[in-house]
Amino acid sequence: MKYIAFLILALIASGQSLANTHLYVIQKSDTLASVLRAKNYGESYIELLPFIDQVLLLNPGIFASGNANFVRPGTTIKLPENPNKPTPQPVMVTPPEPIVEAEPIAEPEPVAEAEPVPEPGPTIPVIGNIMGASGQTEIQRDDETVLILGTEKLYVDDVILTHQSSLAEITLLDNTRFIMGPDSEFTISEYGFVKPKSPNDDVLGSLVASFRNGVLRTITGLIGKVQRNRFQIDSTLSASIGIRGTDFTVRSCNQIETCADLYGVSVAVRDGSIGLKNASAEIELKQNEFALVRSSTEAPGKAPLPEGFFDLSRDISEIATAKSWWQKSIDYLKSLF
Repeated sequence: MKYIAFLILALIASGQSLANTHLYVIQKSDTLASVLRAKNYGESYIELLPFIDQVLLLNPGIFASGNANFVRPGTTIKLPENPNKPTPQPVMVTPPEPIVEAEPIAEPEPVAEAEPVPEPGPTIPVIGNIMGASGQTEIQRDDETVLILGTEKLYVDDVILTHQSSLAEITLLDNTRFIMGPDSEFTISEYGFVKPKSPNDDVLGSLVASFRNGVLRTITGLIGKVQRNRFQIDSTLSASIGIRGTDFTVRSCNQIETCADLYGVSVAVRDGSIGLKNASAEIELKQNEFALVRSSTEAPGKAPLPEGFFDLSRDISEIATAKSWWQKSIDYLKSLF
């Protein structure tokens, strides 16, 4: 409820400051949170939430489905007035005091200077934990590679990699769980979560992640169940997954010679529902439904659920697939020539 009251005040203030907006052109690697953070609107994702809502109000129709993290590069957006912009202060000129010659003072004995005390560095928040269930799993963190031998703390922008025949499980602060299959790469680029102090308090949070290769099962926690429009997983081929349910599996296979009918980004839902979209279209998948994205310009299409698709340990070449309607069309055209 506190967040709702704060959001109402922020929306009223945004209406008073429309004349003070300025423009920004979205770059290829931008997210709305990274733009606002670079412009000094705030540091943590929770501080940025009111300004994200102001940007959505200032730019109706620009963000697809009202999702603040889905906007094409090159798009010009309006940013609200920045309350953190420093205000120049007037310089007060004071006439100099008359100089009075002081009596000479005896010089004190020299005192050894104390060693400077280093200032404490910023504390980076932990967003969850990762465990290597089997095989080799590692984290690439800045210029360091951390091999997972037991339980390891997880931070934003950690790149988690599983190798052949290995599995890893991730549990975040809001109880969202990710289970990674072999040869997979996964990164959480934005995460904010405020734990409710009582059952009547609102859940505040947001999650943006990227999945580049392999297989990933997602079981949503509090953020995905309450803040559904603030839970998103981006994959290759400009495919984006929005959460409307609780349990789904996504596979990304980029080698056409080994992926066969599962080339691209494929998704199936165990429970609940999700939204799958790219630059061409968006579709909704419900329980036991399956869909595939083959390119960034081709709309997602549904197909029969392949046998064994949910099995994380199964290689993609072992999954039995019924040919999709587009593959049948391609085979038919080839037969004519």
